[in-house]
Amino acid sequence: MWFKFFILSGGLIEMSKPKVAWIRSAVLDLWSDSAEMSLTTKSLDLVDHDLEVHMVSSEGEIIEAVKEADLVLDEMVPLGKSVIQHMDKAQAIISLGHGFNHIEDQAATDMGIMVANCAGYCSDEVANHTIMFLLACSKRLIQLDKLVKNGEWTSTTIKSLFPMPAVYGQTLGLVGFGNIGRHVSRKAKAFGINVKVYDPYLEPWVVQEYEIERLGSLESLGAESDYVSMHVPLNSETQGLADASLFKSMKPTGYFINTCRGATHNEPDLISALNNKDIAGAALDVFEIEPTPKSNPLLLMENVIASPHSAGTSDNSSRDGRVRLGEEAARVLMGMYPMSLVNPGVRTKIPLRNPAKSL
Repeated sequence: MWFKFFILSGGLIEMSKPKVAWIRSAVLDLWSDSAEMSLTTKSLDLVDHDLEVHMVSSEGEIIEAVKEADLVLDEMVPLGKSVIQHMDKAQAIISLGHGFNHIEDQAATDMGIMVANCAGYCSDEVANHTIMFLLACSKRLIQLDKLVKNGEWTSTTIKSLFPMPAVYGQTLGLVGFGNIGRHVSRKAKAFGINVKVYDPYLEPWVVQEYEIERLGSLESLGAESDYVSMHVPLNSETQGLADASLFKSMKPTGYFINTCRGATHNEPDLISALNNKDIAGAALDVFEIEPTPKSNPLLLMENVIASPHSAGTSDNSSRDGRVRLGEEAARVLMGMYPMSLVNPGVRTKIPLRNPAKSL
């Protein structure tokens, strides 16, 4: 089922106003977060429009919600090719969140529809979570916590966790060097950690600006790093990118960290690498299946730290994401490009727009 909620100005609907469809999963409680939604509508109200909020639970309901919309705000509702092909009027799809793998962006490009995310709203939080994981692995935090709580407080017990090298001087290998990877790099350097990067799309001037070393292959990054951390979007190029070849290239004392998307690593290969002691451990905020079942072998390993896809979560990021959603929507309705256009190839298929600017 789906419901409509209209925001009107002047009392009467003017058919010339652009129609904005906000699609949300029917499992969400619309009434409990009306204050959060107002963070989005505050910016969106800078432009005259009609807003319809649709609670959807099937592909048919999604199609009905978006087929006549000029702009679609997507709150993690899957938009596949079969849905996007029904979007006859849409200028853009704006996704609430950082990831956009639930949207068939190539299908949108083919239809001349811009796709934007809310990039940057949680970059600092994900970077903090990554550094927290790195330090917890390095200092054996989970194991030490368990020992103390079990009353095991002896020098012999602690020494059993060695080797425990100092963080200073170790090497962090970043797979991907976008907004979040750059935040992680700055924070890591504050601990005296060397940073190396594998990113085939990285511009030379960024390497110079951030004083990092760029490596030519994922395997060379694995071989030279004490920690390998994933910071890439999920797409056809990155699906299963971290696999057996990476894990076998890593040091047996190395740790694997993933705070982006679970499908960017091959989970069976990671489990095998941990069982075979090819690597020392892992810290995961994301899994191939989410929520991951309690029977997942990764959750039964003492050298694996897990969190529930929460790296980007904080009071600030929850607020900022919804604000960014409204700002990007307003830019599109004002005739600008969105600030975070994730399918730049669409520029050749649509009329020229003004550059994005701060609102």
